[in-house]
Amino acid sequence: MLFGRLPLLLGMAAALFGLTFDSTAALARSAELDALDEALPGKLVNDPSAIDWEVYGDRMDSTPIVDASIPGGGAALRFDVKNPGEFIYLSGTNVPLTEDVKRGETVTVGFYARTISARSSDGNGVMRVRFQQNVEPYPGFGEETLSIGQEWDWYEVSAKAERKLRKRDGIVALQFGRTRQIIEIGQTIVVTGADAIASETPTSIAAPPLLSVLPEQLDGLGNLINNPRQRLWNISTVGGAATPREDDTIWLGKATRFESTAASTNPADLHVTIPVEGAIAEGDILLLAIAARTELAQTPDGNAIVGIQMQEKNTLDDNFATNRFKVGPKWQLIRIKTRAPRNFDPGSAEMKLSFAGAKQTVDLGPVYILKAIQ
Repeated sequence: MLFGRLPLLLGMAAALFGLTFDSTAALARSAELDALDEALPGKLVNDPSAIDWEVYGDRMDSTPIVDASIPGGGAALRFDVKNPGEFIYLSGTNVPLTEDVKRGETVTVGFYARTISARSSDGNGVMRVRFQQNVEPYPGFGEETLSIGQEWDWYEVSAKAERKLRKRDGIVALQFGRTRQIIEIGQTIVVTGADAIASETPTSIAAPPLLSVLPEQLDGLGNLINNPRQRLWNISTVGGAATPREDDTIWLGKATRFESTAASTNPADLHVTIPVEGAIAEGDILLLAIAARTELAQTPDGNAIVGIQMQEKNTLDDNFATNRFKVGPKWQLIRIKTRAPRNFDPGSAEMKLSFAGAKQTVDLGPVYILKAIQ
């Protein structure tokens, strides 16, 4: 029976979180996914090891959560809808498909979720699930609104595909923008050719070992307060360019290449700001860890120069930890410690990295911002 095998299936998928993306790891990851696909009913059409989903809506904050008590892998995304609107689709997250869904096929999504708090009549979260294309006018099908309870539970939605969904823009949309609420969503599995993933609700599954989105060098050093998988950054390309890249030689497999055409004394020219979803208290020791490498740099030693500062969102003057660091030709994890001078509410702080100090090309990988363990 499927339910009896589900702990094994989820454990197999969970083990994929947090891999270092060298070529050997990439092959191992592919083999793990193939094995999971074989064990599941139907055909696996997403990557259950990833939670680097697109998050949208300026009325909401998102934060990665790592905890051994989270079933299905020990990791989840927390969504805090602070300012709900009239329509549920104003805030949400999109789980990308890795394979096409053909018209007429049965498609099923299953995921772990729980509600931390919700201003609803029963205290449960309100979430709409929809299979759709992630291009205007966002055609889709299979809409179903779920009530998300306050304990971790397994939820499924199944539908007959009314249109083809291509892997390049097909998604499962999870929407929750109509209610003030805090919802956590964990491991998510999408299959075609089966109208159920589990034959009964898998509430008795024990959590697998603790898994982390952090690289080994940062394990145990602090608590993550940003989402390193989320790369929907604010970028200024004055005096240069910024190009997203796939790169399987760095953690999480993605980078952004910043190219400065000439040296500038204005740090606002070519820069990126990276949001901090968590709260910061006065006196907190922050560990700032930036994965980066230099492609080329017209500097005396051939190393790129990157400016860094922490600041309040959308301000110019309220900043701290202003500094510069050099980046070598190979991927490295630059680590900087700083003390917060005051309190910052959740979502009100950000890190700014500037690349205009020289004519240079720098690849920026994941960025980790942690409250250091003191």
